[in-house]
Amino acid sequence: MTNTGTENAPADVSALDAKIIKQVEYYFGDFNLPRDKFLQGKVKEDDGWVTIETLLTFNRLKSLTTEENVVAEALKKSTNQLLEVSSDGKKIRRSPAKPLPDGDKERQKLDELTVYAKGFPPTTTIDELLEFFGQFGQCINVFMRRFPGNRKFKGSVFATFATKAEAEAFIAKEGLKFNELELKRSMKVDYVARKKEERQARLEEKAKKKAANQGSGADASEEAEAEDVVLGCLLRVTGLGDKTTRETLKQAVEPYATLAFVDYSRGNPDAILRFVEEGSAQAVLAKLEAQGEGLKVDGCDVTATAVEGDEELEYWKKLAAAKRDKKNRFKRGQRGNRSNQERGRGHGGKQGGKKGGQDERNKGQKRPAEGGETAGDDGAANDEAKRPKTEDSGEAAE
Repeated sequence: MTNTGTENAPADVSALDAKIIKQVEYYFGDFNLPRDKFLQGKVKEDDGWVTIETLLTFNRLKSLTTEENVVAEALKKSTNQLLEVSSDGKKIRRSPAKPLPDGDKERQKLDELTVYAKGFPPTTTIDELLEFFGQFGQCINVFMRRFPGNRKFKGSVFATFATKAEAEAFIAKEGLKFNELELKRSMKVDYVARKKEERQARLEEKAKKKAANQGSGADASEEAEAEDVVLGCLLRVTGLGDKTTRETLKQAVEPYATLAFVDYSRGNPDAILRFVEEGSAQAVLAKLEAQGEGLKVDGCDVTATAVEGDEELEYWKKLAAAKRDKKNRFKRGQRGNRSNQERGRGHGGKQGGKKGGQDERNKGQKRPAEGGETAGDDGAANDEAKRPKTEDSGEAAE
């Protein structure tokens, strides 16, 4: 027996009830649940049911109430039909009649419902932002953008509305202000596209300056590298333990976004995680903030920050340099192999060449070749094993 949100829903919904409904429906909503590994695990344990006791360990809900019956009674007043309350008032679940949509399509849809707004005071709280955006429609999420170093609020947000019409209406309002401060606004997809163009222009300008000093060959190389840059996809994780591996790092963050690569050497306290999609780093931080819990790797609390600005650009430059270095080493290796083959064919005519070539192969198996590398590609492989892994070392995330 369950009570759905619409059955016998009282008309009197208090301010506290409304906050509880909004917070819990956020936990089980299309935006949060696909990204919440912990909650997904709980949902699978008992046919979708999660105890209210468990939910009260979440910081934002706990800040509203610590009483299970208060949460249960509030949710019974919801008219959104998203959640069901068990007959004993101890558990809730997302209604089976409202299954989660497809993940990739849903992310794209949410981006189309999301606005970018800038101009908020640095002291603004999440509750003030939720109240502000709530004036313009059903706001299902607000992500406060923060500086990567000190985590202070930047004064800009991504806010997601329930419908595209609400989002577009918010953008269309003229002279919109927050506490007498006028806001700059745009749709998120337009903002991301604009920032990508600006970053691309900066990279191309740097490439042109470098080409002026190094010749036209560098220009084409830099332009090709600029095309590989994905903005906002880098997340720095610090405070890792000695036992951390690439696999445990992947397991910790994959519930929140799709990984492209884990840049990490075992024993190092820091790692850079690179995601597939633009803006994923901030999206992961938004998810962690909404949960009220920090990121955990191997059961330990770690610190996660988005890599942005000059630091982000420097990372991509170093990655491009590593790619060029590997490509050049490969070319040098090919030239060296061809030279060795030519020398082997040049000894003692037809019969001597065969014997000489065999001797050289036997020697190559017994001792290092010139330059400290063993015959074949072993030297390059050993060199790769001694340095921190980069994208080209073959350790890519699935």
